[in-house]
Amino acid sequence: MKLFIAIFLLLFTFAGCSKKNDVVKKESGLMFVNDTLGTGAVAKKGEFISINFRAWIIKDSTDLFSDWTKDTSRVKSRIGDSYKFNRPIKYILGPAGGFVKGSTEGIEGMKEGGTRTIIIPSKLAYGEKGFRTIPPNSSIKLVVQLLAAHELTKVEPWKVDSTKYKTTKSGLKYIVVKEGTGAVPDSGDIITLNYSGFLTNGKKFDSSVERGDPISYPFKIQPMIPGWQEATAMMKKGAKYRLLVPPKLAYGKRAIGSIPANSTLMFDVEMVDIKKPEKK
Repeated sequence: MKLFIAIFLLLFTFAGCSKKNDVVKKESGLMFVNDTLGTGAVAKKGEFISINFRAWIIKDSTDLFSDWTKDTSRVKSRIGDSYKFNRPIKYILGPAGGFVKGSTEGIEGMKEGGTRTIIIPSKLAYGEKGFRTIPPNSSIKLVVQLLAAHELTKVEPWKVDSTKYKTTKSGLKYIVVKEGTGAVPDSGDIITLNYSGFLTNGKKFDSSVERGDPISYPFKIQPMIPGWQEATAMMKKGAKYRLLVPPKLAYGKRAIGSIPANSTLMFDVEMVDIKKPEKK
């Protein structure tokens, strides 16, 4: 009887492992395996996600779901690794998301804390044209660790008194919605900002508030549009400004994403923090 129970438990264990690591094949041709199942929120289209990843071009179909980080023959086919620079990728999950083309179907349904190996066939990736270092007709192996997933926060422009705009010599217009405290940032200081950007017709084109993901960068070292640079130079910690940035201080005649050429940009900006850089 004890032997029977031991064999039963062993078979149950193998069955559980097999089930967890079964290859899922989608109608599109994409395949994936759940290497580890997470326990947190589920990634859904239209949500903001944060991931770590490794990616390779598939040059042969052997051992697709094995650990390629331990295979020296795969080194030259690696095309990306967020772990290398400790920089997770953050974006809105969807067809227009800023990540590997064709990856959405494989990431959707993952749980926070989980890791998934995804095989993206060429037709779902970059097809006959290829992309940068990815040759034409290349299938891609992607190993994704889902760090976070959450719904977007609804964002509306702040209600401000438009008669209180001040204009600088450059043409930048701004309203001090809230004064901050302390000193303004020095060159090299790490500033952290929350912002929402709108066209003058009220259409939102970007928002860290929506994503729940403030931006941080070294002041005056990180290139930014002139109007933004000028405004943040005036802001103290805790300050909130409404900005009206004319085209010459924004992107000028260039169209950037959903921003048309010659656009005046409106920003609601909060200076969350100002810190001195860490000494090495």
